[in-house]
Amino acid sequence: MKWLHREHKQSEIRTYLTGLVTGALFCLAVLLILQFVSGVPVLFSSSLTKEVAKKTQEAQSYIDKYYWKSDLDQEKLADYAIKGMVSALGDKYSDYYTTSEYNQAMGEVKGDYTGIGATIYMDTSTKQKIIRKVQESSPAEEAGLKVDDVLLKINGEDISQKSLNDTVSMIRGKEGKTSKLTIQRKEQDKTKVMEVTVTAKKLVNQSIHYKMLTGKKGYINISNFDNEGVKQFQSAMEDLKKQGMTGLVLDVRNNGGGSLEAVTKMLDELLPEGVLLTEKYKNKEDVVYRSTGEKQFDKPIVVLINGGSASASEVMAGALQDRKAATLVGVKSFGKGIVQSIFSLRFGGGIKLTTGQYLLPSGRCIHGTGLTPDVEVTYSGTSNELGGEDDNQLQKALTVLEK
Repeated sequence: MKWLHREHKQSEIRTYLTGLVTGALFCLAVLLILQFVSGVPVLFSSSLTKEVAKKTQEAQSYIDKYYWKSDLDQEKLADYAIKGMVSALGDKYSDYYTTSEYNQAMGEVKGDYTGIGATIYMDTSTKQKIIRKVQESSPAEEAGLKVDDVLLKINGEDISQKSLNDTVSMIRGKEGKTSKLTIQRKEQDKTKVMEVTVTAKKLVNQSIHYKMLTGKKGYINISNFDNEGVKQFQSAMEDLKKQGMTGLVLDVRNNGGGSLEAVTKMLDELLPEGVLLTEKYKNKEDVVYRSTGEKQFDKPIVVLINGGSASASEVMAGALQDRKAATLVGVKSFGKGIVQSIFSLRFGGGIKLTTGQYLLPSGRCIHGTGLTPDVEVTYSGTSNELGGEDDNQLQKALTVLEK
């Protein structure tokens, strides 16, 4: 499974265990487990030698013999061991998933997940956790949560010093999990603090929102790239075309990425035949993704980007820019040009590893640099809900389409 990893700070994300590297002492368990990764024996590879196995086995023997507690959770020890090993890679995009985390991650790729239906982001300057989007007919909407609500506490615990990952993990969980949220809401000139109770349930992610704007200009906001979103995107394009769309604005602002397969399928709806991107790997030949040209869109396109546009969003915007099919409007994107792959483990769970980098059609790599917009416009709207009447970047996009 190819995964252009979502940037955590920009979106509601799956729950992660944060575990310390202490469990690395139990690498022997890892060595034994890894014999069964995707059915391929990798025990005692070049990086995990027999000497390492002996060392960890000796350490574990002392723990088994002398540690004063006898009711050790072997599964937990194995989880921490693998997490320690992956953490030692020093790569923030690589991770180990327990069985429940793996299932959640795979659900997100497909477009379904268990949660409350609210997209949360963290303001990097204030560290506030703010509701950016509320999905229709979701537990969040039913509980009365609104865009721009600021999360203060979860189940009575202050979250001001917590990371976005930890904040989201406190809310997400199994279906039926109930959380009491203390929020701050600004209404007119007053600010009030209130509590709402919300219960997680299984949801289908509504990652595509679209509408027809003035002058028959179509607008599609893409909040995430997943398999369900591909169907929604295709349906949106078909509907807008039937309404006589004369130009298109694609909004990938604050979209931190998602599935590589999903973004290439969406691009195939827009571009004539040609290269979309090239993946480069360490131990295998380059993989080139191409558009078929069967459903190309021959009207003007503008793509809205910002610092929260990352990974798969940059594939979409960058491919359209390189192919001279769209004008980019906004501010410089995040700059993530590497690819992660998720491998299932036979005993349960999975490992996500950075496995390569991608190049845009022109051959450029934007990792660490990002995409520079053709028309630079800083957002000056008053709401965190993009696409509204005061969205000056969107208004600029519409002006560009008229040229």
